[in-house]
Parts: sequence; C-alpha cells; structure tokens
Amino acid sequence: MEGTVNRVEKAAAVDELKTALAGTTVAMLADPRGITVSELTELRKVLRHQGVALRVVKNTLARLAIAETELQELKPYFAGPTAIVYGGGDPTVPSKLLASFMKTKPTFQIKAGFAEGRVLTAQDAMALADLPSREVLAARLAGILQSPLRGLVTVLSGPLRSFLMVLEAVRQQKG
Repeated sequence: MEGTVNRVEKAAAVDELKTALAGTTVAMLADPRGITVSELTELRKVLRHQGVALRVVKNTLARLAIAETELQELKPYFAGPTAIVYGGGDPTVPSKLLASFMKTKPTFQIKAGFAEGRVLTAQDAMALADLPSREVLAARLAGILQSPLRGLVTVLSGPLRSFLMVLEAVRQQKG
C-alpha cells in the first residue's frame, strides 16, 4: 500500500510541475550547489517580481513532466542537483536576473536553457543577458522606421513651405 501512495504522490508532483511549466517560453536549468536556502529564497523573490519562477526539482520527475512538451529537448541536462527557472515572457529577463545573481554567487551555474523553441548551451543562455529587452528593441526599430518617414515629410513640406513664404511676402507687399 505504501508504494501506491508514493506513486500517487509522484504522479501528482509530475502533474503539478507539468501544469506550472505549461506556457513556458523560456527556461534555464541551473546547478544550485553551494547556495543556501535563504539565498535561494531571496533569488525566488527577485525572480517572482519579474514574472519568473524558480523550482528545485527531482530529475526523474522533471523528465516525466517535460515529456512530450517543447522542453523535452532539455532531458539530458537533468542530471545532478537541478533548479529550473522558467517564465512566459521576455527571454532576456531570467538571463539578466541570473547573471546578476551569479556575480555574487559564482557557485550557482547555468547548465542549459530553452528559448524561442530551441535548446541553448549555458553560454548561449547567459548571452541573452547581454541583449536588450524586447521593449528596447521595439523602440529602436520604431526609431529606425520613423527616421526615413520624417525625412520624407521634411522634403515634401519644403516646396509647400516655400510657396507659403512667397504668398506671405506678396501679402505683405500689397498689404
């Protein structure tokens, strides 16, 4: 009977993790060795404020939870102590937060990542931290697209402005 309860608990844990990871667009796997519980709790708070979650997982249960999902390509990286950092928004956010945390806690290491539908090496995952956020990139793109339009408006308004200046000069002469 005890084995049955254990299986039920494991199945529930797998379902819970599968539900939590549903809709995840970015995930980072990390080795939390050398990090105290209080440091991990503090990291969770910082991540949570940015819409990102951190969970220390049992590898066998995590492998079951990600089976038949986009994250299944991460299976080989579930070895040794594993913490999964995941979210559904901008892929640069978890990377930036983890990079900042790793500056003070170098024992915390990224194993691999997942973003935009593909697996990332640890180096690629951390390289996301150097990229500007989607909002910044969108603003830059808008600026680039707006610049030629502004020039076109200036060019097109030049003759009209000259015509209006001539009309004003004629009005003042006659007036």
